[in-house]
Amino acid sequence: MKDYTISEFIKTVDLNIECSEKFECLKKMAEKIAQKNNLDPSETFSLLKAREKFGSTALGGLFALPHAKMDKLSSLIGGIFTTKEPIDFGSLDGMPSQIFFVVLAPSSKPSILLKAVAKIAKIFKDTHLKDKIINAKDENEVIQLIKEKEETLKKS
Repeated sequence: MKDYTISEFIKTVDLNIECSEKFECLKKMAEKIAQKNNLDPSETFSLLKAREKFGSTALGGLFALPHAKMDKLSSLIGGIFTTKEPIDFGSLDGMPSQIFFVVLAPSSKPSILLKAVAKIAKIFKDTHLKDKIINAKDENEVIQLIKEKEETLKKS
């Protein structure tokens, strides 16, 4: 399997979405990522919601990593979202989430999702990166921040 970078499969970035409840936010993210990638919004939301009901994907420290497997996909699709205000996403540390990295992966390639989730979790351990993303002005700035972090991690 190709060793990909996280930044290369980010297809959607949407900053400061307005929502106040976990599944309301997840539905808005599902609709945006589905629209951008020609997917069924209802199916996308349904799969993400089912995964969330299995267990929260909030990792703490303002970050959540909602993800799901889809039969139709042949490669990873990612989207980064921030909310205007932090929301309770069910994190074990009790902290709300404000940055969401949504990952959709092909059902036929389960290991690709695990590798992506591990890479993303490593990138988003950086508190300064999260602060910069919350305060980013646009999509290009977010992508650039992630590329820079990936380069830093590659050198270490």
